[in-house]
Amino acid sequence: SSFVSIADLIRWLELVNAFDALLLLKPDEPVVIQEHPQPRLELEARADAVLRLTCRASSFPPPNYHWFLDGQPLSSKHSACTGPVLEIHCLTPAHSGSYTCRAWNIRGSEAFSKPCKVIVKSPAAHNSAKELAPLSATDKVALLISNSSYPHGETLPLTENDAEGLGKALAALNFRIIAFKNLRKKDILYALNIFRQFLKAGSYSVFYYAGHGFKEAGRDYIQPVDCDDNAAADECVCFQEIVEEIRAAPCSLNLIMLDACRDTREQSNAPTVAPSRADGSKVQHVRRSTIVVYATSPSTSAVEVAGHHNGLFMEHLSKHVGKSSSVHEVILQSLKDFERHKLASMQVPVVKYDIPGDHSLSDPILDSKVYDQNNELWQFISSLPSNEEFPIGDTEHTLRIEYSCEKEVFCNSMVVVAAVVPCMPNVHVDLQAAQFSAGSVLHHSSSVVVMSDLQNVTSPVHLTVVLRDLNTTKTFYHKNIECGWPLVAAWRLRSKNTSAG
Repeated sequence: SSFVSIADLIRWLELVNAFDALLLLKPDEPVVIQEHPQPRLELEARADAVLRLTCRASSFPPPNYHWFLDGQPLSSKHSACTGPVLEIHCLTPAHSGSYTCRAWNIRGSEAFSKPCKVIVKSPAAHNSAKELAPLSATDKVALLISNSSYPHGETLPLTENDAEGLGKALAALNFRIIAFKNLRKKDILYALNIFRQFLKAGSYSVFYYAGHGFKEAGRDYIQPVDCDDNAAADECVCFQEIVEEIRAAPCSLNLIMLDACRDTREQSNAPTVAPSRADGSKVQHVRRSTIVVYATSPSTSAVEVAGHHNGLFMEHLSKHVGKSSSVHEVILQSLKDFERHKLASMQVPVVKYDIPGDHSLSDPILDSKVYDQNNELWQFISSLPSNEEFPIGDTEHTLRIEYSCEKEVFCNSMVVVAAVVPCMPNVHVDLQAAQFSAGSVLHHSSSVVVMSDLQNVTSPVHLTVVLRDLNTTKTFYHKNIECGWPLVAAWRLRSKNTSAG
């Protein structure tokens, strides 16, 4: 006979949402505030202005919420005053004051959030051209990381599609796309260091991670591809540290998205440390310019549906991200669509706002020194070898070599295609990576190779192409091709030159 442990039974009851049974079996957990509202917020009184504050708590039974203004409970006329997110529309100076949130459960446990001082100022007179000018960016840059191939864990087949779709939508809005696939921890830190070089005054930034993740000791972690599901927190990368580092940059807008599971681990050995940059310096000044989006709530998973092209979160975001609406509106409309999905109860996104303006991802880019400086950096990420054609002996045929970044977005993965033009019947084209140190090669066919992990390349890339007659099996053509330092491989070359200088 076999037995089911109480812990396994509780997990099953949680999956089927059997709340009454859980009340009998699951031990009580006190209310603990996991996310406090920001300590201070200044807004302008306008008909279209919105005050959004977030407080999230954990407990069992699950917590209830109520928001207070200057110690008095808000009435039901305020939108969502009894939920984790408070929204007040049509702001006036009367909405100024100290806001707190009480979280409580039916067992009598309760906790109060830290206060948020809100100042709503009367609208200033719009008497200058600068105030009437539309918002604009000095540059727009996106770092997208897709981790899908986990040798020691579950493969996530849709994350590459998610990064590809978002990358192409943002590229259409004139973002520079720095997209990586299948990164180890050192690669993630390397990608973040590259990204940080682009985050200059007045720029717009987007960070997106899709892959495995978990929550431990109140912090979220993104899981490198060389880790299994039991990897320690210090083998992974803390998402909150990424957020703080990006927020410390002088950008006008940061949209930061975590599209990963946030299942909570029971045991925690995760260190609590101050956020720091890749060079070891501490993060200091933080600007109010950020929207952080979690694709799912704490202690829950992000959903991939078999047969779908995208994960559940990106499936809805992709419908709106290319619009000229404000970022607030893009996220709001995406969440409204999300709520109508039949699986919405399994995955509830969380949004944290910390930005005063109505910035849009479609805002224009100024002709600025920042843009020119980033152009110089961009050539070390985006440059592909030139497509080439080589004569094949005395024939009318040529060997054509074409290069592209994989899925048209990934800067650490290059697709190379070799073809004989016009086609020669009964000829086999064999394309090989002759010199490709520290990278990985996937052969889609004998004439198509995908060269990945370009961020780890330590010497110029070389290819060989061999043509064989299928009737005689003899080789009649051989070509060596030097590709140099393609895409992000060139960043290492830049780093060497910078160090030498």
